[in-house]
Amino acid sequence: MEFLPVARNIESVALLAPGTIAGDARFGDDKTLISFGGSSVAENAYYINGMNVTNFRNGLGGASVPFEFYSDFEIKTGGYSAEFGRSTGGVINAVTKHGTNEFHYGNVSYFSPSEFYSGQPDSYRTNGEIYDHNSKNKEGRWVSDFYVSGPIIEDTLFFYALYEMQSTERDYTERASVNIRNEETQDDDFYGLDLLWNINDYHSLNLTYFSDERTIERDLYKDYDYLSNRTGGAESSTTIESRGGENTFLRYEGHFSDALTVSLLYGENKYDLGDDNSKSGICSNILNNNPGIDLPRIAGCSGDFLVIELGEDKREAFRFDVEWAFAENHLLRFGMDNEVNSTQTENFYAGPHGQYYRYFSLAPGSSLQDGNVVPDVNGDGSNVDVVRTRYLYNNGDFETEARAFYLEDIWQVNANLELTLGVRSENFDNKNGRGETFIEINDQIAPRLGARWDFSAGEEKSILYANWGRYFLSIPNNTNARLAGFELFTETWFLFDGAIDPATDAPANIDANGLPTAQVISPVHYFDDGEIADTSTIVDANIEPMYQDEWIVGYNHQLNDMWSVGVSYINRELQSGIDDVQIEEIHEYVLTNPGTSITVRVPQEDGTLQQRTFSADELGYPEAQREYQALQVTFDRVWDGVWSLQGSYTYSESEGNTEGLVKSDNGQGDAGITTDFDFVQLTDGAFGNTPNDRPHLLKVWGNYQWFETLRLGGVFTFQSGRPINRFGLGHPDEDPSYGQTFYSFNNETGEYRFHPRGSQGRTPSITNIDFNMVYSTNLWGGDLELRLDIFNILDSEKPVQIYENSETGSPGNPNPDYRAIMYYQNPRSARLGMSVRF
Repeated sequence: MEFLPVARNIESVALLAPGTIAGDARFGDDKTLISFGGSSVAENAYYINGMNVTNFRNGLGGASVPFEFYSDFEIKTGGYSAEFGRSTGGVINAVTKHGTNEFHYGNVSYFSPSEFYSGQPDSYRTNGEIYDHNSKNKEGRWVSDFYVSGPIIEDTLFFYALYEMQSTERDYTERASVNIRNEETQDDDFYGLDLLWNINDYHSLNLTYFSDERTIERDLYKDYDYLSNRTGGAESSTTIESRGGENTFLRYEGHFSDALTVSLLYGENKYDLGDDNSKSGICSNILNNNPGIDLPRIAGCSGDFLVIELGEDKREAFRFDVEWAFAENHLLRFGMDNEVNSTQTENFYAGPHGQYYRYFSLAPGSSLQDGNVVPDVNGDGSNVDVVRTRYLYNNGDFETEARAFYLEDIWQVNANLELTLGVRSENFDNKNGRGETFIEINDQIAPRLGARWDFSAGEEKSILYANWGRYFLSIPNNTNARLAGFELFTETWFLFDGAIDPATDAPANIDANGLPTAQVISPVHYFDDGEIADTSTIVDANIEPMYQDEWIVGYNHQLNDMWSVGVSYINRELQSGIDDVQIEEIHEYVLTNPGTSITVRVPQEDGTLQQRTFSADELGYPEAQREYQALQVTFDRVWDGVWSLQGSYTYSESEGNTEGLVKSDNGQGDAGITTDFDFVQLTDGAFGNTPNDRPHLLKVWGNYQWFETLRLGGVFTFQSGRPINRFGLGHPDEDPSYGQTFYSFNNETGEYRFHPRGSQGRTPSITNIDFNMVYSTNLWGGDLELRLDIFNILDSEKPVQIYENSETGSPGNPNPDYRAIMYYQNPRSARLGMSVRF
């Protein structure tokens, strides 16, 4: 791995595994997130030294640790044992480096000059206007790791310490608002320490500490001229994103006999989720969807869309694991893990009044909230200028307790047959802002069964295997914060009188609360009323957990001492999903398993609550569906001192009416409560190839020792394109209040056209080649390494994602951004590296 041209992070290692792809670029903040086997990027589990470091707020990623801090990686794409849970995607399991009886120290540095960043093509709207000015984008980075390790007490106490300095700079225009230029910097240090105490030959303690706290600052310039590539002066505002936090793990391991091993782990990790802006108290959020108003799409004096977030997550975890070999042919493994995941959050719209304004030009009769429509105030059927306001404020402290027990027996039946008989029991207790149970699901029984037949009777040369397992996914804390907190979220529609404050771009005529003084055309609608709801009114009394079943059948064969090949079939099917749906009769959103009946208590006119059951037929929602099928072929030619080669080919299909916890269709990271099932109309046409479907996926990588001191490496990937959709705003039955439908309105015929999921083709297939040269020699008694990595050496410029909303404002109003290219594959870039190790 050290000699391959890959980015120095654990996600890049995961991308070499069969069946993994990079997820939607809008997820992940400063890292690329991975889809395993058709799952969403929010369904993976991340472990370091046995400690769960997954982002439990929304599942999007885990702790950010330098490559140099790790010693080993284990990427589990499926079929993982009962000790791992809370994942329906993949497991990324890493181990940090430890000290030894020898002192070692050194420096590893990398530099990616912005001058070596080749840029990407500009992208354009259907009307010929520029959509994204990519050609002037630049990115540069340098990283320098200093490490030292060795004994504190010989044979007994060891340490490994690493300090990383890094700086990343990115300059880019705002997509769909090319008058806005962003200059982004990230200058943060990483500290990591590993202490290993061998108490005696049989017992040890391992302390791991690191801090991945980081701050991303983005200076935004509103007056950018993309033709001259110049800004007019001082920045309009500065956005500050705070991420990461301190992590501490203490692990005990005891060998009580050759047959019995016990390990105990206690750990804490913190993750900051702060988003703020230098003008958050002055500038309101303003979007402009009215072509008759001379404002950019993202307007306002900050030039950005700001939801201010003040929050932090903290996990406290304890687990124990036991391995006991008995009766010569059984290895019994059992244990438990317990987590208390706490979320502190406060979020609100920016601006002096917390109002978010959006300008529209809508046809008379266009649907608003609560059955209201746009009036024909002009008297001639022409479009009407309107402004929509939204207000959001949410805060609270939330907690989720997660407990699990597992038992597994690896039984060597005879020289040929090995059986794995495992089971895991999951329990989740999500609590609301008052500390009361919001949703609790216990006794989620997950069998994990496996069988291996070794035709070579223990020599591991020819193996047929099969696995079947059930995998449960916990409800993310984001669901607690959104559904069970003190959230006040309102919407009101007004006629727009045409007056705009030149300093802020907000409506000029507003009252003390920031609401326009013009005529109200749709009175205030409460998405949430600011009070913690009675759980029985917003959670289905019969809700079941979200889980997936998986089975794998495969065959591995060692051709000779150098070559081995394998073939496998994988099937993953979502058996139950969790999301919020609207019960139209009572205008209430309820957390449930879509496609099932719902039992909730409904408020009565006298203020009491009465339990009612709404049947699945009455509600009209389909079940949540997602199925992934794949045929995989792998090959491996081991390193012999001259060359090595590895790779895989995956032929697969991922289809369904939901992607999973998050939604790539609109970049919605609102884990667990996406818009997938908010209205029945949004589900009509939703079944099809999901955003993470890539039918053909080929990966090949290897090394070649050209000279004694020079090694070459390369990585080749080919993958099919992403399915393309055509989303609209309306529906033949009734227009939903918001969301993406699978219909567009034809103004000429007055009829709707149906565009089911994935029916608009695919983005082009992508080919990428990365290449490197590594020169190694001795220097002053140490090892010197110089390297050059070139990524996308052919500078391929294929689009990987396009804009899929075909309408804006109201059904039939074409969106000029439709099919504009949002992202291209990463352009050619180069990285220089040097390491000195003693």
